[in-house]
Amino acid sequence: MTDAGAEEFAEFGAAALDSFQALFEQTEHLDHRANDQDARELISDLLVDLMHYAERRGIEFNDIAAEAQAYYDTERDNPNAFAIGSTVQLEGPAADEAFLLGQPTRGSVAGVLISEQGQTEYYVRFLGHNENRAVLAADLEPAPPFPETPTAKGVVNDPLKAEQILVETATRIALADVAGRQPTQDDLRDHLTLLDALTSWNDMDERNVTDLLLSKVADHMGATEPNGLPDAPVRQPSTDLTPAQLAAQGFPVPLAKGITDSREPPAHPSSRPQRRPGLAR
Repeated sequence: MTDAGAEEFAEFGAAALDSFQALFEQTEHLDHRANDQDARELISDLLVDLMHYAERRGIEFNDIAAEAQAYYDTERDNPNAFAIGSTVQLEGPAADEAFLLGQPTRGSVAGVLISEQGQTEYYVRFLGHNENRAVLAADLEPAPPFPETPTAKGVVNDPLKAEQILVETATRIALADVAGRQPTQDDLRDHLTLLDALTSWNDMDERNVTDLLLSKVADHMGATEPNGLPDAPVRQPSTDLTPAQLAAQGFPVPLAKGITDSREPPAHPSSRPQRRPGLAR
């Protein structure tokens, strides 16, 4: 199915309508393959039933429709269309502004919204951000793929996954430093490898990348701290700050410097059309 083209995809849709039509009584006279009105009627009714099904399952239908629109545009080779999960980068004034602010210009598509006016917005997750950012399709272009990066957890080829593993790794290193323990060699290697990969792929300064991730590391440390740290002498007994507070200030030093030096809203659906009397179940 991965080798199918637009014509085959359209035939899949026609076959789905054949099966849907067969659910109704006295519909033999309908010919959606030749009659446009019959096709509109059946497609509309099928979509309405799918809306009911999505509602019963607690799934947001409009989000699904927007994602479907994005995939449809991609399959039609629309140069301004991006599939969910694809890597993109800002272009034009939007890219210039992000660069001046020291913010990343590359990210991953996490969602799509087609407005009532037909304008496409993509929800993009950028490095260090907890929420997706809505970006107009006109302000985006394809980005180079994230490089395959070997880690102790396997090869990573997705920037969001790389960021997640790096934050978890940096948290373990920071907690070990606070507890007066040596981080594992796997963590040190992964930290170096992932930080280099994210820095290179985002075309950013290493310090800026580290600064963007500090708050996430602080959150992880704050969530881990209540579980208790091993009984070990703390390296800085003079401070009363918690590990989370220290991380938020750029602590521990290995996170920002020392570690890198240890180089071992959706459109509303149209109102439901009146179904034909003949489409009685």
